[in-house]
Amino acid sequence: MTIEVSAERQTKKLEFMKKFGYIAKGSDRVEAQYSQESMSEAIRTVQKFGNIPQSGIFDNATLKLMQSPRCGIPDIRPDYSSTRRKRFVIGSSGWNKRRITYYIANWSAKLGEEAVADEIERAFGAWSGYSRLDFKQINDPSADIIVAFGRGNHGDGYAFDGPGNILAHAFFPDETGSYAGDLHFDDDEDWKTRPNDFQGQTDFYSVAVHEIGHSLGLAHSWVPSSVMFPYYKGSTPDIQLDYDDILGLYQLYITRPLEGDHLTNTHSGISENDDEIPTETIPEETTTLESQVETTTKHFHQLTYEGDYETVDDFLRHQSESGRDVSQITSRHIPRPTLPSIPDVCEGNFDAISVFRTELFVFKGEYVWRLSSRGVIMDGYPAKFRQLFWQLPENIRRIDAAYQREYDGSIILYSGNQYWIHDGYSLIEGSPRPLTDYGIDEAVDRIDAVQVWGKNDEIYLYRGEKFWRFNETSHTLDAGYPRNIRSWRGVPPNIDAAMTWLDGQTYFFKGKLFWKFDNHLIKTDSHYPLSAPQYWLGCPEQQDTVQR
Repeated sequence: MTIEVSAERQTKKLEFMKKFGYIAKGSDRVEAQYSQESMSEAIRTVQKFGNIPQSGIFDNATLKLMQSPRCGIPDIRPDYSSTRRKRFVIGSSGWNKRRITYYIANWSAKLGEEAVADEIERAFGAWSGYSRLDFKQINDPSADIIVAFGRGNHGDGYAFDGPGNILAHAFFPDETGSYAGDLHFDDDEDWKTRPNDFQGQTDFYSVAVHEIGHSLGLAHSWVPSSVMFPYYKGSTPDIQLDYDDILGLYQLYITRPLEGDHLTNTHSGISENDDEIPTETIPEETTTLESQVETTTKHFHQLTYEGDYETVDDFLRHQSESGRDVSQITSRHIPRPTLPSIPDVCEGNFDAISVFRTELFVFKGEYVWRLSSRGVIMDGYPAKFRQLFWQLPENIRRIDAAYQREYDGSIILYSGNQYWIHDGYSLIEGSPRPLTDYGIDEAVDRIDAVQVWGKNDEIYLYRGEKFWRFNETSHTLDAGYPRNIRSWRGVPPNIDAAMTWLDGQTYFFKGKLFWKFDNHLIKTDSHYPLSAPQYWLGCPEQQDTVQR
């Protein structure tokens, strides 16, 4: 049995690596053509494009990556013959005109015609500003780009594979044949608009934005924040292009004149002669999008890389040294996005921690870590919490506390002196609501933590040295509250978070530490506190001394 499983894993590995350009297509014994060192390097490249540890070993994390939802376009050329010097990758020479038309040939019954049209328009809009292209929907199949849904063998020679894995594929603008620029989506996917990531649904808008990048001439990027990262990252309500995506557009559509431009673009400082910027010559190569078909008339212009890459700052410096005016890149037209940095969760100091539908959610800053079990962070995380709760106002930068309501499963989120009720799809019950709904004094500016205590199933809210008990059945604050947190013997004041875990036990968090509370003896367990990041998130053991 072990041999059969190993053989199955080996087959999946080779199929994936051939499909996405990491090794050459050929016979089933293609691996024999590669040395152990070169195969290990190819695996490291797979891992680099998936943003997982680059061990060079075909481990469980790599197998899981290969089974993850993603785009059907190959990631790199299989021969490793050219050297990539930029993080952004130009896969094509691009369109030669400013006005690009598109036609929606059909739509998924899971979305409907109107939703597909609206989301496709929004997806093109994500690219229009920085490319200065004008996208227009027309009711004519002779449009530049055809948007279509299909299942299995849907007519282009590149069959879809059913639910999961390959979500969609697209064609570069200068590919030969009638499919140039077209966008194809697998109709077997569970497509939704602004979906609930808890239920495994796929956001049509997020996938469409990525595929349009290919339709405009961009290839895949290993930079995880890039729109052109090959793997599905979950629902993002309003996608902002990464700096690398923007520079790719700049090279394709700003540095050269296109049909529809004025003789001189004086408004942007870019003239006809500006197309003399040095560009890399990219050889044409026959390949496929995601099928095992060996013969095809499609052509890709694809870059690969070895070793170091040219950073964004290097790119700007080189353009400046060659006499190029880069002020248009660095100022008004292509500003560097101001993205919040991902906080180090291994430092502790969680904003909130809670269990939703048997999964653990840890909030810190604008990000959330989602764990299938203790120490097992799920793919795609950390992610901005707004990807899950997209209707929250943009000015909400942290979640102070959260819990799941017992009687209907709704999630309650607290930030500042307000709270929001989320039913898994949208905000409900007049959200946001004031904390005073709980009978708490209006002077309380926020709460530190909230929990449903397993001993009596009532709601406890904490702030500083005080806590309140709220009866969710009667919607009233119990008499005699607030009380001092000393009633929870052994629990320190000013806690960061509290929760009831799947074992029914109560846990309190502060800084890097957490305490287990004995619900029968009504005091903390004498074996605590312990390191919260190490125990709950699998962080490396800290060498500093724990102060109890």
